[in-house]
Amino acid sequence: MAKRTPKSKSSQPQDAVQLLKADHKQVRKLFEQFHDASDDDKGSIASRLFTELDIHSKVEEELFYPAVQSKLDSLGYETQGNGLDVTDDGEIDPESESAIDEIDGAELEELDDEDEEEAESEIITAAYDSHSMVKDLIQQLRTLDAKSSDFRDLFSELEDAVIEHVMEEEEAILPLAAAQLDVQTLGMTMQRRKDDLTSQSPLAA
Repeated sequence: MAKRTPKSKSSQPQDAVQLLKADHKQVRKLFEQFHDASDDDKGSIASRLFTELDIHSKVEEELFYPAVQSKLDSLGYETQGNGLDVTDDGEIDPESESAIDEIDGAELEELDDEDEEEAESEIITAAYDSHSMVKDLIQQLRTLDAKSSDFRDLFSELEDAVIEHVMEEEEAILPLAAAQLDVQTLGMTMQRRKDDLTSQSPLAA
């Protein structure tokens, strides 16, 4: 009788922040492997990287970002819908800025708090925007030959976008999540979803 293969080798308990940081570390490692690989191996490494980024983005967009945004909402922060849109033209509503001229020194501290809250809400919007850019770059890269100069140029652009997004997330969103969310419970939910997506991806082959 054949031995049963464990569903996932990554099912050790991790909180949401640890899980995302582990993903970030893996993505950085794959970028390094791509640069060190021979031309014949670059295509397969790039494909694995694209799949890892796809799964990571889905888990964040389906579970992590909504949890952070919901917490910001409950704290009274003004979040921008589902994080995808701010106003119809994609700009921050300028009406809130017009009140600055009317605020005197006695209300400066309150203004600082409001600015901080607005900055927090914009972080989520920016994260969704970064994901959208990364998805677009991956879609273009999938159509190119990994040995071509066009691929290398676009891949470098993807790397810059991903690393910048990772840095912003680890400096702003993850500390906020660690302080405000039940990251243990959220992490278990995220891990189950990640395992499910991984089992359906080429990584399971």
